[in-house]
Amino acid sequence: MDHYKLFINGAFVDAADGGTFQSIDPGTGAPIATVAKAGAADAEAAIDAARRAFDSGVWSGLTPRERADRIYAFADQITQQTLRMAITEAMDSGQIIGLSKYWGMLGSQMLRNYAHYAATGFPWEEEIPYAGNVFAPGRDFIRREPVGVCVGIVPWNFPLSMAFWKIGQAIAMGNTIVFKPASATPLGVMILAEAAKAAGIPDGVINVIAGPGGELGNILCTHPEVDKVAFTGSTEVGREIMRMGADTVKRVTLELGGKSANIILDDADMELAVEGALFGTFFHQGQVCESGTRVLVPAKHYDAFLDKLKARAESLRIGYQLDPASQQGPLVSAEQLATVERYVRLGMEEGCELVTGGERAEVPGLDGGFYYKPTIFAEVQNSMRIAREEIFGPVVCVIKYESEEEAVAIANDSIYGLAGGVFSRSNARAERIARQIRTGTMWINNYHAFGDFCPFGGYKQSGVGRELGHAGLAEYTQIKRVHVAAAADHQSNFTMKLLSDDPKIPFAQYITPTLVLAGHGSLAAVYREVVRLGARRALILTDAGVRRAGLVDRVQEALGDFCVGVYDDIAQDTDLSIVDAAAEMAREFGADIIVSVGGGSVIDTGKAVCVTLKNGGKANDHVALMRLTEPQVPHIVIPTTSGTGSEVTNVSVIKSGDAGRKVYIVDNYIVPNTAILDPLFTMTLPPGLTATTAMDAMTHAMEALTSTMSNPICDGHALNAIRLIRENLPKVISNGKDEQARGRMQMAATCAGWAFGIAQVGLAHSMAHTLGMLANVPHGAACGLVLPAVMRFNVDYATDKYVLAAQALGVSIGGKDPKEAALAAADAVEALMKEAGHPMLLREVGVTEDMLDLAALHAIADTPTLFNARPVADPTAVAGLYRQVF
Repeated sequence: MDHYKLFINGAFVDAADGGTFQSIDPGTGAPIATVAKAGAADAEAAIDAARRAFDSGVWSGLTPRERADRIYAFADQITQQTLRMAITEAMDSGQIIGLSKYWGMLGSQMLRNYAHYAATGFPWEEEIPYAGNVFAPGRDFIRREPVGVCVGIVPWNFPLSMAFWKIGQAIAMGNTIVFKPASATPLGVMILAEAAKAAGIPDGVINVIAGPGGELGNILCTHPEVDKVAFTGSTEVGREIMRMGADTVKRVTLELGGKSANIILDDADMELAVEGALFGTFFHQGQVCESGTRVLVPAKHYDAFLDKLKARAESLRIGYQLDPASQQGPLVSAEQLATVERYVRLGMEEGCELVTGGERAEVPGLDGGFYYKPTIFAEVQNSMRIAREEIFGPVVCVIKYESEEEAVAIANDSIYGLAGGVFSRSNARAERIARQIRTGTMWINNYHAFGDFCPFGGYKQSGVGRELGHAGLAEYTQIKRVHVAAAADHQSNFTMKLLSDDPKIPFAQYITPTLVLAGHGSLAAVYREVVRLGARRALILTDAGVRRAGLVDRVQEALGDFCVGVYDDIAQDTDLSIVDAAAEMAREFGADIIVSVGGGSVIDTGKAVCVTLKNGGKANDHVALMRLTEPQVPHIVIPTTSGTGSEVTNVSVIKSGDAGRKVYIVDNYIVPNTAILDPLFTMTLPPGLTATTAMDAMTHAMEALTSTMSNPICDGHALNAIRLIRENLPKVISNGKDEQARGRMQMAATCAGWAFGIAQVGLAHSMAHTLGMLANVPHGAACGLVLPAVMRFNVDYATDKYVLAAQALGVSIGGKDPKEAALAAADAVEALMKEAGHPMLLREVGVTEDMLDLAALHAIADTPTLFNARPVADPTAVAGLYRQVF
């Protein structure tokens, strides 16, 4: 009789205390081998060997490609052992030779598949395109790393298959493993250990110990040097393993019991359904966790189905497992035979109809074997114990149902959710049923169909985690997020500034993807730009006022046949519903490019439409900060106001009725592709709109200049914008046809847009956004109204910048101290507003005093406040600013 030893640290050894036990052939009841019986000392030695091997990097330190080469050699050694494994597995577990002969081929192929995928397809490193934290720019990525020391514990029904699952997944992902087979079936995995040694798998990577589950399991599942436990077996033991692993917070994956439903629909091919039920139940004598042991049959086919299933079950040939003619072998042990007999008695006591079987099978010359006849119970209620408890033997319950809804309800009425089947001539109908069953695997017109790359595991009390496929391999890795800051400087770290009295952020980021075409007649370039951007069907977005002014007609003429339509229902403060309506028109017309003709609301709408068209759904789905990962639908903008800056920025500001405030899409991928600054498009702008939109640009520039994120690049754009507005706004107010001044105002707005695109804006914008939401105040007018007050509020935190602004505004600062010169900048802005006829008080634009306190609460929570030169946290201070200009 052969003797099998333990495999620890690359060596075959007897148990430390010399203990052994016998392995029994279930087909004869006679012993076939002795096996070293591991104890506590052996378990400790195996864990120590696995720990040292993992920590040394002899395996975990290899690249996936290097590990794959070793595993291919391991697979080759297994292939050489195919015949020996087939015979050993059959004699050890009772599997018929017609099944066990496949494990060498299937196991070696699984090892190859996993090693290849780990080396070529598994995402060991994965970039995170957007972090979801806009205040921590940098590179974010995921590293997946081996878990460490794994333990694999398996049952007796598929010893070799389970060994391949547990060992193959663990080592393919760089782990080491201590594997414990069931005491009833320990032999096959010892052959795997021989193959691993012959293939040169490093010592300690694979360790195999056989012995009593209670003693060894307690050590393996509680040991502090074990990082993960992967268990396949009963739900009762799985619960205990979860408890044991909890003290050291181990990773645990559990593939547990099942009482799966195999649903036969009334349109099923009857012959196929009968064979599916037969195979789903009696394969390997029913000793399969995911067997379809509850067969659900429609009432109108119930009797006919039972007759056919009975005939097929009685035709199965029961015999010794090494006999090639045998279709059913023995149960694994005398204990399991007794369990099956007990459940059969229970079924009869519960009132079920015994259709066939229900007794031991006699095999001539093998009186000591553990054989049992395929058994069918009819008239079973799902509440009965034989329909609710896992029997693990050749026993099936055939349950009658009246409707699909009842079948689904019966299938789901179980503590288990491991697998199930549906048989139907209609794939659509079967899929509809499959989606409703709460279980980990559903087969349609098949059963017991596994695949290396198909995940397997359970819902409910059938398990935790998955085996096989990407999901199963991922269970053997840890996920590490790595963040590399964009700037290695604490002064440039926005979040670290929370603990600093200095809010200034010196870090600079300057992105200029917009092609700016400026000057008289530049509109003509729109035709070329459509082609350059790879488009052919342009939808114009605009507002009614711009269309009445005839400006849209000019754009249509310039676009020619590229223009497929015009959407002109954009309000002065756009909202999400407008974006959705415009996007829907774009879809109807098949638009592949958006041309926005108008002010900030039109351009912001265009940005949001481009995102919605690209990504589907509604505009509200895409309200986010820095979430996009690729270019959006192309966008050309033609500003028609004296200031928006939106033509070159990455911000779209939109009203949300549900949120009760303005919301943002902020992303570098929404910056327009082309901006056309043709002064002819602002010649018809009336003085009032000229003044308010100019103050929008002034506020962009002033707040960018003083933002906590400002830098010399931003400052240059901002100061140029301030100077251009100061010099040219009076000219266009007095003479709207001054084309040169109009063109320079447009350039000022674009410079201001670049400035705040680099550095963000501040409190004045938060206050203006709130006024737009609560009182419908045009954004530019609201910005101008609050800007001087905010400048005075910030003066002690931005004195040097306001001094520069004063000079750009034409203020003589000779003889003034810095603060006095800074305050003069605020006075100069007010003077410019008065000269341009801009509103000077909130009450003039429809704001009521009772709004101010609520507006202050909203304003301090608005995003731009984060970048204000002076920290803002007190709503009463903001309410005071509103009252200053009320």
